[in-house]
Amino acid sequence: MASAIGLGLGLSPIPPYSSGIMAKALEAEFGWGRGDILGVLMIVPVVLVVLGRYVGRIVDKVGARKVAIGSTIGLGLAQLLIALIGDTLPGLYIGWAIMAVLALGTLPMTYLRVINGWFVEARGLALGLSLACTGLSGAVFPFVLTNMIETFGWRGGYVGLGAMPLLIAVPVLLAWLHEPGEARAEAARKAAETGMEVRPALRSYRFWAIAAGSLLLAFGVSGLLPNLFPLLTDRGVSSAAASSALAALALSVTGGRILSGFLLDRLWAPIVCAILVIPAIGALFLLSNPGMTASVMVASVVTLGLVAGAEFDLVAFMTGRYFGQRHFSELYGIQYAAFGLGAGFAPAAYGALYDHFGDYEAVIHLSIALLCAAVAINFTLGRYPRSFASAGDDAAADEMALAEAAR
Repeated sequence: MASAIGLGLGLSPIPPYSSGIMAKALEAEFGWGRGDILGVLMIVPVVLVVLGRYVGRIVDKVGARKVAIGSTIGLGLAQLLIALIGDTLPGLYIGWAIMAVLALGTLPMTYLRVINGWFVEARGLALGLSLACTGLSGAVFPFVLTNMIETFGWRGGYVGLGAMPLLIAVPVLLAWLHEPGEARAEAARKAAETGMEVRPALRSYRFWAIAAGSLLLAFGVSGLLPNLFPLLTDRGVSSAAASSALAALALSVTGGRILSGFLLDRLWAPIVCAILVIPAIGALFLLSNPGMTASVMVASVVTLGLVAGAEFDLVAFMTGRYFGQRHFSELYGIQYAAFGLGAGFAPAAYGALYDHFGDYEAVIHLSIALLCAAVAINFTLGRYPRSFASAGDDAAADEMALAEAAR
């Protein structure tokens, strides 16, 4: 629960779910170009690429609790800073840059180390449940921001974004976010001792195959999602129906994270990727048909949402299973940076393709190609290394057996 709330009110959902609403408010207030305002979205992936690995290294050394709490406080204060200095375009960019640096510790690489330390048999489901809250944020943020902006203006929107982590997430993290305690200390120690060192991991094919698959999957999905509304309306779908489809999308993202976590506990991760991605490829072919019905439209968008929800789970789970827990946060920080590059730069690239061709056909076919390539790359990874899972999992199983005997 603590990890879910920390993630849901952290840096991960803020750019995709709030930037469009805030951009419209800033455009109305100052007359800036929407492209200039949304350019701040490029800051987070760049900072993530430069600093993500080092934040992960700090998490591995000092623990997730300290990093998560400190970074969540930094996120809230940075949002309040943007409210103060965001009345100029350079000030807006400076505020976002400060927020990106301070809030890196609220990203999944911090919380997923806690999840991996506490859960063994249902680790995939625990990952899915904790990450699902980022999708729920997509349903909450629009209402909060709209009300705050209507009442207090654009500054009120940023104050609302800053208040939620400070007033909700920080107290929850202080109360509930803990590393594995004394009862699991031996299990956690043995799990932390298993896994590949950073340099050998960075020299391995598997590491960069996972990163490439993550980047392609993020690019193919994240580039398409912001363009779904105009894509649907260009095909004759009403604005109301398109809005309903996007609401269904937000719910399916949450469902996709839980479903993928459930499947990852039972199936080889590349198979899970294929199970979720192949129907999405079919949905994209349906979206390329201008004469689709409303029911087909909603089903296609929901299917895409399942893939968008599964991305985090897949990358986090594969990083832990193929490289162990010893340097999980640092290695996952690099993987997440690859994901962030794809997700951060895809919307602009897809917009440029639309401007060049004048329709979304090229965009749809590019997503189909990228999703197929991501599935193919994942199938080259091979079996999970038994040595990285056995020591920590066996120790955890012994600890749980002792606890059961004590009861």
